[in-house]
Amino acid sequence: MIKQFIISITVFAFSFVFSQNKSFVYELKFKPNPTKDSIATEKFALDINDGKSMFRTLKDKEADSTFHATKRLSFMTTSFKDFKSVSKDLKTKETKKFINNFQKLFTVKIDEDLVWNIEKETKESLGMKAQKATTSYGGRKWTAWFTNEIPLQEGPYVFYGLPGLITEINDTQNEYHFSLVQIKNSDGKLYEKEKALPISWKQYEKLALAYYSDPTREINGKNAGGAVVMKWVDEEGNELIPNFKEMNESEQKIIRENNNPIELNHKINYK
Repeated sequence: MIKQFIISITVFAFSFVFSQNKSFVYELKFKPNPTKDSIATEKFALDINDGKSMFRTLKDKEADSTFHATKRLSFMTTSFKDFKSVSKDLKTKETKKFINNFQKLFTVKIDEDLVWNIEKETKESLGMKAQKATTSYGGRKWTAWFTNEIPLQEGPYVFYGLPGLITEINDTQNEYHFSLVQIKNSDGKLYEKEKALPISWKQYEKLALAYYSDPTREINGKNAGGAVVMKWVDEEGNELIPNFKEMNESEQKIIRENNNPIELNHKINYK
């Protein structure tokens, strides 16, 4: 009993120290349009500190770091965008994903439980022995590989809860595939996102549809009443008249053709 207790303390101490000093880089390969063969690729960082974690793109992490140092935003968009950024608190079991809407930040709480089925099959992953596990999330079935060699109950995106770090996970349709590609030294800071407004999935859908109906509303130079309050000019001061109707139609087409969210059960029907 004493031996088991000592082992548990040792594993906990290793997990804490190891995670404090490391940043786990994942590569995501995904299909924006499931009807086409084109594959998009993004790299993300998973940072862990005292039971909390942040998962976000490398560019997003750099922006959060800059904000904490200067209190100035350096990476926000004038659109509705799901950055696939996620924060977890393993102590409270709270998981949130971040959404950007016209330079305002929102969070959606993830209430769906991850029920894991651990299997006997193993393979090598990034030079480590990894074991297979399966679960369901977001209307998709997922296959994960985790390693006991890094005893952290963490992983990419919303995934966690296995007895080792998730090194790879993909849905059965292979439209989303996360892979651990690098373990880097870290300063141990999370650079958590601040001033994000919590919303429900229903409110998320409302924001997405509002953006879809008029993607250029924040840059078309008009106020809510339709009056012109801003003009576009070139480098020489000559007034420009952008074709916002054409810009809207182009953006709406892109949204319709790339409507393949991780959470299929919250897929929005754009018309």
